[in-house]
Amino acid sequence: MVVALHGAYLPRMGPHNNRDGRVKGFIPSRACHPEGLRAVLVGEDGYVVAELDRPEPGPGEIVVRMLSCGLCGTDVEKLEGRYRGSKPVVGHEAAGVVAALGEGVEGFREGELVVPHHHVNCGSCYYCLRGSPTMCPSYREYNFVPGGFSEYFSVPRWIVERGGVHVPPPGLSAREACLAEPTACVLRALRRIRFYEPSSYAVVGLGPMGLTFIQLARWAGAELVIGIDVNPARVSAAERYGAVGLLAGVEDDVAEVERLTGGRGVDAAFVAAGSPAALSRAISITRRGGVVCLFAVPPHGSSLSHDLSDLIVREVSIISSNAATDREMAEALQLLANGVVDARGMITHTYSIGEFGRALETFKSGTGIKILITP
Repeated sequence: MVVALHGAYLPRMGPHNNRDGRVKGFIPSRACHPEGLRAVLVGEDGYVVAELDRPEPGPGEIVVRMLSCGLCGTDVEKLEGRYRGSKPVVGHEAAGVVAALGEGVEGFREGELVVPHHHVNCGSCYYCLRGSPTMCPSYREYNFVPGGFSEYFSVPRWIVERGGVHVPPPGLSAREACLAEPTACVLRALRRIRFYEPSSYAVVGLGPMGLTFIQLARWAGAELVIGIDVNPARVSAAERYGAVGLLAGVEDDVAEVERLTGGRGVDAAFVAAGSPAALSRAISITRRGGVVCLFAVPPHGSSLSHDLSDLIVREVSIISSNAATDREMAEALQLLANGVVDARGMITHTYSIGEFGRALETFKSGTGIKILITP
């Protein structure tokens, strides 16, 4: 469905949102370009492709012409009303070229390829100073306007001033560079469990995040990485990246993991599938004294059906990891440029904004790995 609107959608909570956060109206922006644009927005029942006025940058802002934007599982969950961890804005894995610079912006030029980070922490609050930057109260206050699935979007001053707009290394295309944000998230998750000095890992869920974790774990020196999924094609992809692939539901993955680890289980398990069952499976295949990293976001209201005494008796720790900082964003771009993460190999489908419905169908069918949206 295409909706024609005059004025730019401002993605903030307020009277223009339903109680569940879905859009029911639009607020005109301060300044709009007379030319229009198309953008995917969260609607009352799924998504809408809206025709909006093109934004003009305010002081300190940057307007980006989108070239590629990755479709993330949280985007789909927002459209379905299953994710409430941030505001109802879709499209955050974006790369594009600078279209316009607001007053006072320095260090960028029009036409330059950039990868903006949609969330940036303040760096000075209680959480930032105690090693929890992604829990900063300001971290999710700002986002791309109207979102990354838009022909043009503006980057707020807060993000620009705090170094949240990155210039990728030479030779990295927009298609590859837009994988920086998911790579950064996985990199931070890997670091959050390095305290346990794992040498063996299991990855439960082999979508683009799980496959990225396999590649980063191998890069970090893992001796053994086991990839588990119900999708045979994704298991094969994990094997291409150096993992031992196990097909869940066909093979006894618990017994096979024990066999591969001398009866112990893995040192660390990475949960890259957003279901409580995946977390339970990860706990079961982790050794005594090991760690499980909960990475994928289960639907709002989910609960865990697992013998909790098992966690104590076997001293299995669960550590969650949510999002990334601009430190990881910069490092992720370099890892992509160096070929540590195979962006080209993981990108399987590309759809235009007008084909967004087909992109969702491909995502839900599980036939692709990484799906990109282009203008």
